[in-house]
Amino acid sequence: MRIGIDARPIQGKFTGDATYWRGLIEGFSHIDTDDEIILYLDAGLPIPAIPQAKYFQAKPLRSMSWRTWSVFAFPRALKKDGIDIAHVQYSIPLYAPCPVVTSVHDISFKRHPEFFRLKDRLILDAGFKRASKRAAKILALSEYTKKEMLDLYDIRPEKIAVVYPGVDEQFKPMDRDICRATIADKYGVSSPFILTLGVIQPRKNLPRLLEGFAKLKEADKSAPDLVIVGKYGWKETNLLERIAELKLSEHVILTGYAPQEDLPVFYNAADVFIYPSVYEGFGLPPLEAMACGTPVITGNQTSLPEVIGEAGIMVGPYDPAAFTKALVNVLSNETLRAEMSSKGLKQASKFTWDKTATQVLEIYRRELRSA
Repeated sequence: MRIGIDARPIQGKFTGDATYWRGLIEGFSHIDTDDEIILYLDAGLPIPAIPQAKYFQAKPLRSMSWRTWSVFAFPRALKKDGIDIAHVQYSIPLYAPCPVVTSVHDISFKRHPEFFRLKDRLILDAGFKRASKRAAKILALSEYTKKEMLDLYDIRPEKIAVVYPGVDEQFKPMDRDICRATIADKYGVSSPFILTLGVIQPRKNLPRLLEGFAKLKEADKSAPDLVIVGKYGWKETNLLERIAELKLSEHVILTGYAPQEDLPVFYNAADVFIYPSVYEGFGLPPLEAMACGTPVITGNQTSLPEVIGEAGIMVGPYDPAAFTKALVNVLSNETLRAEMSSKGLKQASKFTWDKTATQVLEIYRRELRSA
């Protein structure tokens, strides 16, 4: 079987799309198979390191733009190389000479249009509608995302398979003192601290977390500061104003984007990880935090209960007081933190990229047999 993957996301920064492809490709590299896997890349961007495996081939394609790469260069290469099945994320090519599998992280653009620019929302919606009709298989990253697809689009249930992502092996318990010293030296962040992480955008629900954190500081001025790691997305440029309004300027630290290698250090240095998001198709950051042994607090909606299981504390994401109460409980109870750490490690061990890659390869084979 010859497999062609649109691997361009691995040429960008480590956001959700890139993390997914990197993890899946790493999982493929651990499998003993006679299949061939061609990773198609954009020749105009830096070519990243590819895991060593005899059946991997990186193939940069030249094109005038990102869009013409998808519409012309990629399908031509699939045909020329005799690819049996292709794998993309979200939108599939207008034309493809072989069956195409697509991975879909979430459809928040449909459920929460207020979180997106009109142009982006229309493009994503049109792309997914086309994919829902033409894809051989849609891989949903959670049962919740599958349910959302079935509720909001006209798709046959058997066309969707749920395949959970994994957690990278670099996310593991590390020496806490060394991690704290590293974060202090590189980012100027003093310990102890509360951590949240992700692209700063409306659905991450940071304003309500800030309100809950403000109440925590009112009740206990010695409570740890809040550290927000992530780049700015859309529609959250007023976050600094809200921080100032809540009189938190001295207690909230925004680090901006942090490279992937620093994330395990942040998780291990933090006293607690809190993820207030109101909508997630899966939610990798809480899983990464649990894999590092860090106590986790999240919202209790969408896919997060599937990720957290019984290992963390989940609260209503629209209630700032619930965040305050959860933070007080965790920060004031060392026994609870140790229990959450132990449960989190056990829960995170259920999600591996090797397992994901094995399931995805079997889906390729099934689709080829049915085709």
